[in-house]
Amino acid sequence: MEQNVTAPVKYTDCLYYIGTRYSPCWLLESTDGVILIDTAMPDDLNIILSRITEVGHSVSEVRHIIHSHGHIDHIGCTAAIVKLSGAKTYIGYGDEDAVSGKNDLQWTKEFNMPFEVAFEPDVIIHDGDRLAIGNREFLFLSTPGHTRGVLTFFFNVTDRGREYRAGMFGGAGLNSLSFAYLDQYALPHTLREDFIKGIDRVYHEKVEVHLGNHLGDNRHFEKFAALGGEKNPFVDTTTWQLFLRTRREAALTHFEKN
Repeated sequence: MEQNVTAPVKYTDCLYYIGTRYSPCWLLESTDGVILIDTAMPDDLNIILSRITEVGHSVSEVRHIIHSHGHIDHIGCTAAIVKLSGAKTYIGYGDEDAVSGKNDLQWTKEFNMPFEVAFEPDVIIHDGDRLAIGNREFLFLSTPGHTRGVLTFFFNVTDRGREYRAGMFGGAGLNSLSFAYLDQYALPHTLREDFIKGIDRVYHEKVEVHLGNHLGDNRHFEKFAALGGEKNPFVDTTTWQLFLRTRREAALTHFEKN
């Protein structure tokens, strides 16, 4: 049975999942302060702030906020956290107008909610950009489809004295790739092809700690259930390619029907 993520989940010595069951937020420690990856839904703010404290930090330590893409369930608490911490924000090229509120591509209409959490990103990330934040080194690759600005990225983490390569495929949902959705927002149909190309591009990347863009992506709950043994179940090289292969097949089936 899937647990409801009622507390932070420690993936490695420096990486914690602090989001909810459906809205992601990750906390990564660095020598240049706390890095957040995505910030869940706007209504999750108190949960996120509480969980930052639970893992031994304060919101004032948040120095950087990296976003996988510009949908509301990934950027929801960013504006509030920036107000509290002064953190620098990062978004992939193509999604900057979504997070700033200049277009309607935040997925708020689909959730039947207003978009009231706009922010101006400090850094727009392009394909192939490399970023050093303290002792963390990031490689960003553009994998559009789910949105125009989806970022897939890789970075180093440490656990039990060893270094591993972590990775996230930054937008795997098929809900924004139907012809009806693309036509509603005058988006190019080629985003469907881009989605498949993005999967193929990163399929062979080395990933030893798989962060799900949503928790089902990386078999989070199975790994969580296996905690407590000698081996850290979140250090696992098997789920990255399994997920991408399965999602590619699902996308092709979805495209035939939608």
